[in-house]
Amino acid sequence: MTQTMIVSFRRGEVLGVFAAVGLLFSLHISPRSVPPQAKGSDLPFEAKPWVEADQFFRKDHLWLGGDVAYSVDLGRGRVLWLFGDSFIASKPNEKRSQAKMVHNSIGIENGYNPEQSSVKFYWSVVNNQPTEFLSDGGEGWLWPEDGVRLGDKLLLFFVRVRPDSGKDSLGFQLFGWAAFLVENPDAEPSAWRVHRVDALDNPWHVIVGTAVWRADSFLYVFGSAEPSHDGYLMRWPISAAASGNLFSPEWWCGPASGWVRQDKIAHAPAAAIPGGSSEFSVQWDSRRNRFLAIESVGFGPSEIAIRWAEQLEGPWSSPRKIYRPPESDRRDAFVYAAKGHRELHGADLVITYVANSMEDSVLAEDMSIYYPRFVRLNFQSK
Repeated sequence: MTQTMIVSFRRGEVLGVFAAVGLLFSLHISPRSVPPQAKGSDLPFEAKPWVEADQFFRKDHLWLGGDVAYSVDLGRGRVLWLFGDSFIASKPNEKRSQAKMVHNSIGIENGYNPEQSSVKFYWSVVNNQPTEFLSDGGEGWLWPEDGVRLGDKLLLFFVRVRPDSGKDSLGFQLFGWAAFLVENPDAEPSAWRVHRVDALDNPWHVIVGTAVWRADSFLYVFGSAEPSHDGYLMRWPISAAASGNLFSPEWWCGPASGWVRQDKIAHAPAAAIPGGSSEFSVQWDSRRNRFLAIESVGFGPSEIAIRWAEQLEGPWSSPRKIYRPPESDRRDAFVYAAKGHRELHGADLVITYVANSMEDSVLAEDMSIYYPRFVRLNFQSK
């Protein structure tokens, strides 16, 4: 049985000082070699920074940046933005060293072109202190994954995170996933009615929710395994997902076995995207009749890459590098979280990424970084 949670939010007017810069990196990727660039591509393109749109994330003097940056089309010109670690100031002109960090926040965009749209940011406030948009209710916290509008409901996926002081740790450990159903997504977030959904865990430690695609009959959801980042694919009937029933998923188990219900699988399912990423986006390109996936490749300095496949189950191409963010040339480069936003206008494909720093002190003081940045990708005729 699900429990109903009425989530109360306030925008602005928050108190508190972020004094100790500690676990600042909402990093969903771990060190790995950069995959080879795909050859023989028939996707000629032009990728350019969209500098004018970058101001979109700087329209609130209290929201001082965040990472992850998944987006979900809510319909009727509204777009939900989901952010990971976010800095919330108590008054304008504060730096991040003076602000409070919360592990997730959201934004509501009005319009589909970020160069022209307005946006409001939201977080929860407890005892006059900013805190997470959604809480895990225990020792850990939640970082957002992808989400989807299902009729009059909104389904959101999160990865569960807890502190980790191990020798080879980055300061955190991913230990599961959670899903939430919003009953009234057309309302202001301050009035959202949110249920935590009971969901079936899996024995392969796959973090569910990396990327989401809705088809006519099924909701397809990618998941990422640690530490390989192999991408797995599962699905639920749309009617079940919209009612918050995430039990009995079917997993893609390769061409020989096809789709198999979880309780019938005798061994680990097949990876749909071997050696993928733990953050990426998926969309359909109707002009070329293929799916496209956008991801970051590399650790520290990184590049934005694209994959393609004729069906979600694959086979997927190797990642083709399409854009090197200029921040990857910094001495302290930490660039990640690339993904496309299929609902946005302004290019054939609108992409964001996050530029961070490997040095805590730089992140705390350098206000030119940690706001997601835009890239416009346009495909060209051959």
